[in-house]
Amino acid sequence: MKGRDISNMTDKRICIGEITTAHGIRGQVRVRCFGDNPDSLHKYGPLYTSETGTETVTITLQSPNKGAWVARVKTKNGVVDDRNVAETMRGTMLWIDRSALPDIESDDEFYHTDLIGMDVADENGNAIGTVADVQNFGASDLLEIKPTEGGPTFYVPFADDFIQDVDMDARRIVVEMVEGLRGDK
Repeated sequence: MKGRDISNMTDKRICIGEITTAHGIRGQVRVRCFGDNPDSLHKYGPLYTSETGTETVTITLQSPNKGAWVARVKTKNGVVDDRNVAETMRGTMLWIDRSALPDIESDDEFYHTDLIGMDVADENGNAIGTVADVQNFGASDLLEIKPTEGGPTFYVPFADDFIQDVDMDARRIVVEMVEGLRGDK
């Protein structure tokens, strides 16, 4: 799987961060980065402010702050230097083109967006559902699974103890279903 072919996914955008709130009185904002490296917020140049639109902003990180970063934002109108303008940016998601991301060179690393929509089966090949989302509430990544037979979604830790195989070509993940994963007892 080294150097995975992502040609079928290059035309979509990937959300890599979010402006969570204004910070201070001089137009700074707090930004949460969804990747491992906050440098991604400015490494790829201007960031789109929507999944399909053309409007962009440039983020300049200044300092870490309570699990996020204090940053300056530059729009087409210049650098944001007013708290009221910064407040209007609250909740703005920050996007890049999928094609801007580097190829993954390791068999055990994945972009979350590439896992979403994959089929999930148990170790016996029985369909369980599809990956609806990938979440991280602080401890580790969790696959949110939408069950094939309906019902509420449930989480499977994205860890070696639970994940037996990730086949990107077949778009299939094999999990070891242990008692309690679906909330059953």
